[in-house]
Amino acid sequence: MSDLEELERERGNSEYMDAKAGMAYANGFMDCGARTASNEMCTFLVMNISSLQLIPVNIIAYRSQYGSANPAAVIAPAIVATFFSTIVAVVYCKVVGRKCD
Repeated sequence: MSDLEELERERGNSEYMDAKAGMAYANGFMDCGARTASNEMCTFLVMNISSLQLIPVNIIAYRSQYGSANPAAVIAPAIVATFFSTIVAVVYCKVVGRKCD
């Protein structure tokens, strides 16, 4: 995110030009100023939330713990499900990004 913030500064986005100077405390909380996340920042966040997961280690451990005959049987469905969630996330970001331009 800090690299994307630096990219916005390089682009000349006025919301990010004096980001460090605008920090102050208000009501006990740090007020960093009202800034809007860029499309790239939103895409990065959504990609991390959709999280393409190759090996669902926790699920395999739980299935093994409870005596599953094949605890690793969830790997293929997990890859397919997280792949599609990531594709949907990217498409959503691109559609919303075009509406904002």
